[in-house]
Amino acid sequence: MATDEDYAAFLDKANQDPNEGISKPASEGKMTFKAVDDKSAVPKALQKATEDAFYVSDADEPFEAVSLKLSSKAGGLPDEGA
Repeated sequence: MATDEDYAAFLDKANQDPNEGISKPASEGKMTFKAVDDKSAVPKALQKATEDAFYVSDADEPFEAVSLKLSSKAGGLPDEGA
């Protein structure tokens, strides 16, 4: 049977940040994804459909409508194999 001190040490180690000691670039902040490309607009129907919608989670974040331009090289919409 482990002592109380051994168990406390185990819990402290288990609760440590796994990224502790890894240096991060100074410019690195909160990572965000681009939702709307430059010179692009979210369609009005999509804006209206998501205006009061929330993603139910720990943070209850609002839905963010996405409008990204498809590159001309793609030749159409991607399929499930892409």
